[in-house]
Amino acid sequence: MISPTDNSVRFDRVTVAYQQAVGIEDVTFELRPGEFLGIIGPNGSGKTTLLRAVLGLVMPASGRVTVLGASGRDLVRVRSQIGYVPQRRALDPQFPISVREAVVMGLYPTLGALRRPTADDRRRVEAALVSVGLIGSADHVAGHLSGGQQQRLLIARALVHEPRILLLDEPTSAVDVATRFTIVELVWKLHAERGLTTLYVTHDVNEVLPCIDKVLCINRTVRAFGDCAQVLNRETLESLYGGRVILAEDGGRRYVVVGDTHA
Repeated sequence: MISPTDNSVRFDRVTVAYQQAVGIEDVTFELRPGEFLGIIGPNGSGKTTLLRAVLGLVMPASGRVTVLGASGRDLVRVRSQIGYVPQRRALDPQFPISVREAVVMGLYPTLGALRRPTADDRRRVEAALVSVGLIGSADHVAGHLSGGQQQRLLIARALVHEPRILLLDEPTSAVDVATRFTIVELVWKLHAERGLTTLYVTHDVNEVLPCIDKVLCINRTVRAFGDCAQVLNRETLESLYGGRVILAEDGGRRYVVVGDTHA
């Protein structure tokens, strides 16, 4: 077992409840700095709740979440070291905010809404836009971007304060197949270049299989956690999704075919 000073994210028997409903129950896992985790499970299985617990936006009813050495109410002090890409909702094309201004909003938790960005803040904004390939669109209206470009914008906003941990909640769910692969490639490139610890929630584990170090199968509680070769087997996946799963290989690469179900 690794110590809290050696890991980036650690859950120790964590249960999160919403009124009478349980979001996640008795969840235990840990990640070392620099690891890339894929998180999979059916709809309503607690994947988003898990990310919110990392951010300290929901408090456990029992158990402990430790992030970068902080836990409990102290998670607030490390939130600036976590970048979060939520599930995308289309930006209003009538809202007159530029791409650059939208990325600046990612600095508000540390900058404050009333303080003007410093030269260093502006440098970080430009660097974030360059890193996602949007520097040429910096002065465009954010709501006029394509779906894939809007997703890149959300990633830039999450990276602008130069976090150590990156959380992504189904970042490819609202884009076409070709764009999905470019976004996954971008996330992997940023993960490697910046030395991030990345937690990536997805409905389709196939899109991140070439990238991830570990996979977490969750349906309220952890059904399996570990290396892909250990976890991604028919028995585990059929138990997770409650239905038939097909494992196939093509060109030396494994593919998982599964019909998602509502929990």
